[in-house]
Amino acid sequence: MRWSLRWINDSDKRPNIMKSPFWTLCFLIWFLPLAAQAQDGVAWDELPADLQGILGPMQPQWDALPPSRQERLRNGARRWQSLSPEQRGNVQQQFRGWVQRSPEQRESIRNRFNRFQDLPPERQRAVRNRFEQFRNLPAERQQELRRRFEENRSRGQSRTQNPAQQRPGIQRNNPGTRPVPTRPQQQNRATRPATGR
Repeated sequence: MRWSLRWINDSDKRPNIMKSPFWTLCFLIWFLPLAAQAQDGVAWDELPADLQGILGPMQPQWDALPPSRQERLRNGARRWQSLSPEQRGNVQQQFRGWVQRSPEQRESIRNRFNRFQDLPPERQRAVRNRFEQFRNLPAERQQELRRRFEENRSRGQSRTQNPAQQRPGIQRNNPGTRPVPTRPQQQNRATRPATGR
């Protein structure tokens, strides 16, 4: 027992496996090919024919793409294969809508997505629930809500662009945030400081 305790306490006398040339060589033989394969992309000719058919527009630049981008595209092509014809039609329609948007609109959408990703999980769930409620509304009600939203948003933008049009007593710190009252709010009697009256 004494020897084993000494072995634990003598850390400099323990054998270091990686100092041994044999184990280092074994490590290199087993793990370097895996690391190299993860870093290298897949050549176009090595893709299965069905993926080549889906990814056809990418063929000219495929070999120059970073491996991570190639992997994302392959995963997307596999998901595409699993979609029904109706789902594929919906995706194509969404893509056409995306392409028709201006670069500023696309950037705005990306920013909203990133802000959503930064929300805590419980807030994300709440936003998703509200969106599902909106999607379940009749089309006329959705249009009405969209129209009202756009009106409110355009009114808010015009006020932030022209401060003279802001309501008196309201100061906006940042566009898109709630207004901060500049005049004192009426206090509740229980919280109002006592005066000598």
